[in-house]
Amino acid sequence: MYKNLTYHLENEVATVGLNRPEALNSLNLPLLQELAECLTQCGDDQGIHAVVLKGEGKVFSAGGDIKSMEQDSARPHLLRQLTMYLHTAIGSIWRMPKPVLAAVHGAATGAGFALALACDVIVAAEKTRFGTAYLAIGLSPDGGTTFFLPKVMGLHRAKYLTFTSEIIDTSTAQQFGFISRLVREEDLLSETMKMARKLTSGPTWAIAKSKELLNQSFLHTLETQMAAERDGVTFAGGMVDFAEGLSAFFAKRNPIFKGR
Repeated sequence: MYKNLTYHLENEVATVGLNRPEALNSLNLPLLQELAECLTQCGDDQGIHAVVLKGEGKVFSAGGDIKSMEQDSARPHLLRQLTMYLHTAIGSIWRMPKPVLAAVHGAATGAGFALALACDVIVAAEKTRFGTAYLAIGLSPDGGTTFFLPKVMGLHRAKYLTFTSEIIDTSTAQQFGFISRLVREEDLLSETMKMARKLTSGPTWAIAKSKELLNQSFLHTLETQMAAERDGVTFAGGMVDFAEGLSAFFAKRNPIFKGR
């Protein structure tokens, strides 16, 4: 199906793997083209209720494919193409009305770090390393890095990490607030899948609306945000899932949500 990705769909969870392990899953043009297409399709597929993004081999992703940039004399044109597809993929993750979980191990640097930051949940293996890495080779960031970093760790930490290209460990990443859960490397995929399956059994419309509201909170005033919350909770109040949630609460049983 894909040459540069692995793809598996089971129990409403789509698992998408960056599959250039020989190149540390560096993001070249063919991979990014496939990733943009795959994530767009995942967002549109009503049979998918959660997506897990992972990296095959030793690392999640070492970022942009530096070798392809070195070999291409028309570097500005190549960078424009790379960012076009990268940003399509990032936008799909951001707008997708379902949770996207990143299972991160080894390293997530540069655009690989940006991909992880765009996800709703980051499950990281112990000893994983993170870094922006752009300025180390004379580039400014892309992939939404300058959008996400200040929001998850604060402006001054984001500037420090960007200006210095410092590589940080999971302990520092937890202090900075962007790791959702830290697990042993051998448990990374199983724990991430367990979390994804739990989310697919939840009230999927309410999860999608919650994601939308939380994302919009970066851009809205308090009044605008509360108006959007009012509209959401009012609509949800007429859904089957809310009636089921109430019934289960009073019956002291686990709810069985239907996503409607």
